[in-house]
Amino acid sequence: MDKRSVLAFVIIGIILVGWLIYSSQVQQKKLEEQKRQQYLSDSIFKLTDTVKKSVEKDTVKITEKVKRDTISSAATDSADNYLKNTLGSVFYKYSYKLNDSDKFPEKNIFIKNGLSNLQFTNYGAAMMRFYPVEFKQWNGEPVQLVDWKKKKELSLLFTSKDGKLIDTRDLYFNCNYNPEDTVDILTDKDFKLRYELILSEDSTQKITITYSFIPDSYEFDVLYSLQNSNKFINDNKYQVLWSSSLNLTEYRSDDESNYSEAYAYSGTEFLDFDVTTPNDTAKSYFGEKKDINGTTDYVSSRNKYFGVFLIPFSRKSDGAYLEGNKILLPDKGFKENYSIALKMDIRNDKIDTADFKILLAPMDYKILSSYNMDLEKTMRFPLDFIVRPIAIYVILPFFYFLHSFIPNYGLVIIVFAIAMKILLNPLMKKQMESMKKMGQLNPKMTEIREKYKDDPSKQNQAIMELYRKEKINPAGGCLPMLIQLPILYALFRVFSSTIELRQQPFIWWIKDLSVPDVIFTLPFKIPLFGIDQIAGLATLMGITMFIQQKMTTVDPKQKMLTYMMPIMFTLLFYTLPSGLNLYYFMFNLLSIAQQYYQTKIKKPLPELPEAAKMTTQTTRPRTIKEAKKSFWDRMSDMQKKYKK
Repeated sequence: MDKRSVLAFVIIGIILVGWLIYSSQVQQKKLEEQKRQQYLSDSIFKLTDTVKKSVEKDTVKITEKVKRDTISSAATDSADNYLKNTLGSVFYKYSYKLNDSDKFPEKNIFIKNGLSNLQFTNYGAAMMRFYPVEFKQWNGEPVQLVDWKKKKELSLLFTSKDGKLIDTRDLYFNCNYNPEDTVDILTDKDFKLRYELILSEDSTQKITITYSFIPDSYEFDVLYSLQNSNKFINDNKYQVLWSSSLNLTEYRSDDESNYSEAYAYSGTEFLDFDVTTPNDTAKSYFGEKKDINGTTDYVSSRNKYFGVFLIPFSRKSDGAYLEGNKILLPDKGFKENYSIALKMDIRNDKIDTADFKILLAPMDYKILSSYNMDLEKTMRFPLDFIVRPIAIYVILPFFYFLHSFIPNYGLVIIVFAIAMKILLNPLMKKQMESMKKMGQLNPKMTEIREKYKDDPSKQNQAIMELYRKEKINPAGGCLPMLIQLPILYALFRVFSSTIELRQQPFIWWIKDLSVPDVIFTLPFKIPLFGIDQIAGLATLMGITMFIQQKMTTVDPKQKMLTYMMPIMFTLLFYTLPSGLNLYYFMFNLLSIAQQYYQTKIKKPLPELPEAAKMTTQTTRPRTIKEAKKSFWDRMSDMQKKYKK
């Protein structure tokens, strides 16, 4: 490596370090500003929340008559006023928050359908919990996707005649079951869960919500029936609402939240709503909104591994509403939260009905694509136009095929690495032969550099002429790596965000191929990279990369790269899924074996022809009559033209 190349690397290194330092300072300033905004927003709502809680504390569900008798008349009046102001004069009296629990008890029911367990309540006619029974959290606890502690999910949202925003989760519904009932849909397939809220004495105004369930499925159906809705709903409109993101289930909640997004699909347009896109990061914590008009096929939100879909069934919705916000986590990163809703117009104010399919499922391509509704579009990838075809049509089908008879996904990855090695073998073979020829040319290259050390133009021209004569393409060694780059990136996205590798073990310390295989944690963070965890497979990958570099480096002046590249790649790969490191480690091992065979066992390449041993001199470029110009011929012509 000449002095100019070394200087170029030094300058690039200085620029890179400076950029990293500058970026970290800018990011720190942004975090400080975001913390300040978070503090201000918390302060703004703190008083309101305190007042609200102080009122609700005295008024929510008085379960004992003695307690209710001791509440002062002022507190009772305050509770009445609060609910009237919130729900209006019509709906406040149907709030379960003031009802006597002896007369209006909360009734929960548990539904089992094989693949999932669900819990519903008559307080809001809503869902409290959803358990996909096949999955566990990182700590071994069952996965539970509904954030019921804040508020139950799945409700109607509309404006009452007196202008109040009504959420049916605040209302008390009659139901067709006894408290704490359990229903197994596998044995009682015809069971329907029915809730009813009667709003008039003659029972002509009412809201009816009916749930039906499907055995061995992640989906269920809900039918909304509004009778004489023009008497209690303003503007003949309502929304079907899912108010918050699914619960996070992984150890690194900040990383998991990076995959959170919301979507709306109209059949002709797919809207990807992400509050962390670069144009949105400086916006307020109060949230960002998307109000979509026109026919909508479904809305959805997801976390890293699970998604919820609201799908109009008998008729399309009349629009959608998405809202997202990001919350600064105490240690680092953000948590994203999304609210999704379908907008519905009331088409018959006497009796208006609309039914919906609700799907809470793992982000599994086979499951989502089986509905033939383009639900799989929500499996988004950065650089989607490159990564999606490789991930969806190459990697996943091949993995599914191998996993059908190989139960361990670690072995599947190893077989995949072998298959890729076989596929790229012709290119790798040419690369190694080219590099060996390059090694044989080293003495001549040194002679050229010495001869034209004061004339870089002639030096480059002579080197390219030598390459042309010996039919060597020094850039050919990069081709296998260039082909692998989109595959590696697609593997990274597949390994880190698809449900197939979640919590899939391999051997020994490798318990989850979708996350780094951390073997120990440092008491400090590595400067610039911010890494404090050492991953075993990434370390092994770095070692094999170093061995491969040592075996293939032919220019003694390039020894610096032999050490730098493995170190840089190892540090970068410490944060990547262990499945990706396993693939790269195996690919490197196979490359080392191939290199050893090429150089130590196979019959050596013949000596270069005499042309490489002759004293190099500049020659005229070949004419078209002599031969069709190659890439290096054209480069040589350009050098000569530039010199003139």
